[in-house]
Amino acid sequence: MTALEIRYTANALPDAADALSFMTREVRWIETMRARKTASFGLPYNYSGQAYAACEMPPVIASIRARAAALAAHPFNNCLCNLYETGRNTMGFHQDSYEGLVPSSLIAIASLGATRTLVFRSIDRARVVAVPLEHGSILLMNETTQREWQHAVKREPDAGLRVSLTFRQIATQREQGPENEVSEPFADRSVTSRRSQRFAARAPYKLG
Repeated sequence: MTALEIRYTANALPDAADALSFMTREVRWIETMRARKTASFGLPYNYSGQAYAACEMPPVIASIRARAAALAAHPFNNCLCNLYETGRNTMGFHQDSYEGLVPSSLIAIASLGATRTLVFRSIDRARVVAVPLEHGSILLMNETTQREWQHAVKREPDAGLRVSLTFRQIATQREQGPENEVSEPFADRSVTSRRSQRFAARAPYKLG
């Protein structure tokens, strides 16, 4: 079992309060999911029967994307947002699919509002790691974590409103070209890319 490889940056967003106000007042949320409301910007990332149209990122979200990209050392072109209006809104244990994403790219979660705990559980269910996601923070996860760990946001009755913005790098025709180091396919999926090796070396939450 590979150690959990994530990187958490507190106070990553200096304008977090203004961003939260924008997300709650200006975003048109989709209510097709019972557990929470969603919204999508940039190229679509479709999952669990949910399909989204391509949509330009507003400047507020683009600014958060730029901060996440600086931490990840690569760009993002998708933002999937979740609105947790109360602590009763949840997300069950799951693994994010990397189908359609740039191989070895990272997934970034920016958090606004109330602190909620992101719970990681190893695939064999032998290990559990809880990470509180604070207002203005950004957490990075890599592909190995998605393959070998599940994560969830459980019910917290006393928690207030929270918005999460999850950024991904969707593979486009340009990014699938051989000239792009990030998109080089793995002949052996057990071989970690240079980017993943650099990420693992820096991840303060790498827990063995």
